[in-house]
Amino acid sequence: MIKTLQTLLDQGKKTGFSTVETFAETLEKHEYECFPDEPPSLHASDTRRVTVRAFWESGDPVGFSLSKPNPDSIKSAFSTIYTTHLPDEKENYGHLLPGDVKKTAVNIFDESFHTVDVHTFNDFIDGINEIMISSPFQGLKIQRIHLAKTLKKIYIANTNNLNVKYRKTNFNLILSFTLGVNRMDISENRVFFRQFEPFKIISRGFNLLNSLTEAGVSAGKQMALILSPEASAFILREFSQYFKISADKEIMNIHYPSILNLVDNPVMDDQVGSVPFDDEGVQSGEKYLIRKGVFSSVISDIASAFQNKARSTGNGTRNDRSLFPAAEFSNLYIKSTVLSLKNLMADAGEGVLVSLLKLKAIENSGYLFSAYGYRFSSDELLEPVHFYFRTSFRSYFLKILKISKEIKFFYSSANIGSPYILLEARKQADNLFEI
Repeated sequence: MIKTLQTLLDQGKKTGFSTVETFAETLEKHEYECFPDEPPSLHASDTRRVTVRAFWESGDPVGFSLSKPNPDSIKSAFSTIYTTHLPDEKENYGHLLPGDVKKTAVNIFDESFHTVDVHTFNDFIDGINEIMISSPFQGLKIQRIHLAKTLKKIYIANTNNLNVKYRKTNFNLILSFTLGVNRMDISENRVFFRQFEPFKIISRGFNLLNSLTEAGVSAGKQMALILSPEASAFILREFSQYFKISADKEIMNIHYPSILNLVDNPVMDDQVGSVPFDDEGVQSGEKYLIRKGVFSSVISDIASAFQNKARSTGNGTRNDRSLFPAAEFSNLYIKSTVLSLKNLMADAGEGVLVSLLKLKAIENSGYLFSAYGYRFSSDELLEPVHFYFRTSFRSYFLKILKISKEIKFFYSSANIGSPYILLEARKQADNLFEI
């Protein structure tokens, strides 16, 4: 792959481009799947993809992607983009592509990757079955177990003399549960296979499924809400767009509760969102987006930073839907405190612990969520309830009262984490509240 990248750089310069960047990704993926009373099925795949971004002296960059690059296809691709596009006179950011990186120690590779095989999977299934047989999760059944392990290797090189690479592993476990007429897939992503805790995953599935009810909640004008890490991370994912470089200036000038600290950190050990540098070769560390309630910064890639006369924050991320990087989060999370969940529940007295959220609508008045959870009194969980609440970015973060110490991460394109969050909701109508 290193030789291929050099061929791409050389051909790009020979074609007539002033600056060329190449990005290559190889994926080795193995999938194991099991249904009740059936032997596991196995599937393996290897994919390679090379992406090129090429700059003239001025004007927007052009590019292409190849799955199986060879000298002929590389030459043809460069010829095509050179002859079918005409550059304009505006300044571009080719000169801003990095020329080197510093060695960064971040623990994102599982040395045992190749020893996790079908025998490991069978033992893992046996352990899950033992938990299901002996556990108190009455009525809960597993319909499917799916485990995928992926070894990713990233290579980045450009004509500014950058030539770097890294590797990382990801294990994705999906357990499909049923409880009565309800079904739910629980998905967890980990860097290391040993990080999976089957009992906790099964317990999470049972609690979420058991919260699915149509019973409303009876409350006065005010109701305390405690959002579980999963529910809070869901909201944070929906509001994450406000922390990109085009953020609304109005919400940036508001002072939020001083207990609120929001961070994006790409160099956290053992986290699936971590990387030693982004997909453009830009390095960064822990970035406070909100520090002690003050909106501090936003994220960007090289292109969006250049447009706003700023420097990239090292959040340039590529995906299969676009040739060029865009700003995306790595490990975005609300910092925890020293308080326990029990402390939050005792402080609230009574209210609802929200386990699961679904986004129903985005309206002018805010985001409307369908919420499932459990009513609580003191530190005791009671019956499951279902209700709706509406909130906005500004009102949600302004109404945070307390934050716990228990933090969990949930991965989907970016790794989003949160502790338990205590807020207060105001009743608007039957079973409808506002934060």
